[in-house]
Amino acid sequence: MHALFKGTTVLITGASSGIGAAFAGELAPTGARLVLTGRDTARLGEVAERARSRGATVVAIALDLGAPGGVATLLRRLEADGIVVDHLVNNAGFGVQGRAVDTPVERQLAVIDLNIRASTELALRLLPGMVARRRGGILNIASLAAFQGMPRLSGYAGTKAYLLTWSEALHHELRGTGVRCTCLCPGPVDTRFFDSAAMGRPPALFTMQPPAAVARAGLRAYAKDASHGTSGPLPWLLALLAQISPRRLNVMVAAAYTRPRAGA
Repeated sequence: MHALFKGTTVLITGASSGIGAAFAGELAPTGARLVLTGRDTARLGEVAERARSRGATVVAIALDLGAPGGVATLLRRLEADGIVVDHLVNNAGFGVQGRAVDTPVERQLAVIDLNIRASTELALRLLPGMVARRRGGILNIASLAAFQGMPRLSGYAGTKAYLLTWSEALHHELRGTGVRCTCLCPGPVDTRFFDSAAMGRPPALFTMQPPAAVARAGLRAYAKDASHGTSGPLPWLLALLAQISPRRLNVMVAAAYTRPRAGA
């Protein structure tokens, strides 16, 4: 895996915590230059320092990709600094819990703006250069939520379903170009997502995975040039069951998962 990244530049979005920070930690010893973005300036600086302590050259850029013009601002900064991105880890994203009819429209549109619009725009702006150089690629971070509708997380699940199907199509289109596209669909991860979405802890059946394990799974799938991958045996099984089970049943199971719980 180190050979894939050595001497290249990797852009990681949503790098100030969770899975994004874990990707920075895993990639730090590979010989890649890391460009980290995130909204939390202090946390982003801490992640950057940890990556530097492991031997990486790091550029940290604090900004909100989901804000109007966020992607354009990032691209201008990269151009001004002469940074050419070889690999993009499209990790920035969030969700909002609640019935769609009861949740402010602006909050739901913000999920779409970051999870879909910003991720798509950033990838499409960077892909032509990757294809011209015949190296690099896109690693999109989705979720097991991509495989079924999720009541009370409808917008989030919809954005992840988009990322999965879009990634699969890009993977096919990019064959023979030297550029790859992979979508990682992890199960529940021990990050701030559940608190940010006001969900509380998930049911005990769904064992929380550490972010580092998820990042390693994503990098393995990307190194294999897989169109998509999961973060371990249980997420793989759950994804398989979601694909062979009646969609109505999948939604009912998902509704039990996302129902309000104590501590939410």
